[in-house]
Amino acid sequence: MVMVLHDINQACRFADHLVVMKDGAVVAEGPPGEVVDAALLRETFGLEAAVEVDPVAGTPLVIPVASSPVPGLSSRGSDPNGPLS
Repeated sequence: MVMVLHDINQACRFADHLVVMKDGAVVAEGPPGEVVDAALLRETFGLEAAVEVDPVAGTPLVIPVASSPVPGLSSRGSDPNGPLS
C-alpha cells in the first residue's frame, strides 16, 4: 500500500517505510526510526524540531521547537494561505 502523508508524526507512526522528498527528488528513505532526525527535518522542511521516541508507539515523535523558518528555505510568510516564496 502507498500513502501520501504530510503529517510527519502520522507517517512515522503508521508507515513501515518512508520516502522523504524535496523538490521532486528523494532525499531519504527507510524505516522511520532510521530516517527521521532533526537534521533531515531542518534540511528538507526548514523545521527546527526535537525528535523523541513516542512513548505509546515507540516511533519517532517530532516536536517543533521554533516557529521561524530556517534561512534560505522557502516559507509561506505570515499568511498561512499565502503563496510560497
